[in-house]
Amino acid sequence: MISESEIIELIKKAEEGPTLDYKENLPLATDGDKAEFVKDVIALANSGETAHLIVGVEDSTWKPVGIKTSHKAEQLNEILKDKCDPRISVEYLEKNILGYKIGVIEIAGKNPPYIVSVPAKFGGPVSGESKKPFYIHRGTVFIRNYNINEGACRVDLDQMYSSADLQLTHEIKERKVKDDSIEVNVGFILTNVGRMAATFVRVSIQFNNIMRVVKRDAGWQDIGHLRNNVPTIQLDENVVHLDEIFHLDGATLQVSKDIKQVEALVSLYAANMRRKKDVYVITL
Repeated sequence: MISESEIIELIKKAEEGPTLDYKENLPLATDGDKAEFVKDVIALANSGETAHLIVGVEDSTWKPVGIKTSHKAEQLNEILKDKCDPRISVEYLEKNILGYKIGVIEIAGKNPPYIVSVPAKFGGPVSGESKKPFYIHRGTVFIRNYNINEGACRVDLDQMYSSADLQLTHEIKERKVKDDSIEVNVGFILTNVGRMAATFVRVSIQFNNIMRVVKRDAGWQDIGHLRNNVPTIQLDENVVHLDEIFHLDGATLQVSKDIKQVEALVSLYAANMRRKKDVYVITL
């Protein structure tokens, strides 16, 4: 589940996207409210990535205002359990963030497309001032078009069925304590968990809060001069096949003894991947 510091960063980002949605409130009192919630979750899950719905943040200003109603993960999953195919389970937490109680729903979109699976339609009146009822219909596929939830079209489904999805994890292979620093050898594991082989793959890793890259292993290029001299290495592969696992040697980093965390901004790209991914992955 997402950490408190990551929640703060998402709130400060003040920008919605395919994997991030803000809501001022999450009413679930009526069937219309529940139908809107199902629509939002399916749209985020169909990103194919881990996505977040943050509750207690104003839609237009992105300012935290706090949640009006508390919920539990069991309650949210009870609403979702018979309305999504394949089934979606979410994680939920409420934390005091920036002086407000904020709710965070984490959705792991591991198997898109997710489809509305109610018998025919589900919904009704919604809470609040709106008098217009809201319904979801069996067989609908919702997606996020940047920051808008809408029904999918054919090209959206084609992308879901034909795209690669790369994931990168890391492993600490060796630590050597020096007089005034530590040298850490970091390796990487690249996996294609998508629906087809990834082509023209590029992995770049930008290291922050390190003293220097002592050594980069075979295959990695030094492209720090292209990133304002921030230590950065890059690797290119022609093809990463479906379910293929690459154990990659990485680099040896020199870090100060008093630095507890090294940040590595990882950019994963393939010609047939739906979008480039940027994630912080390394904690020493």
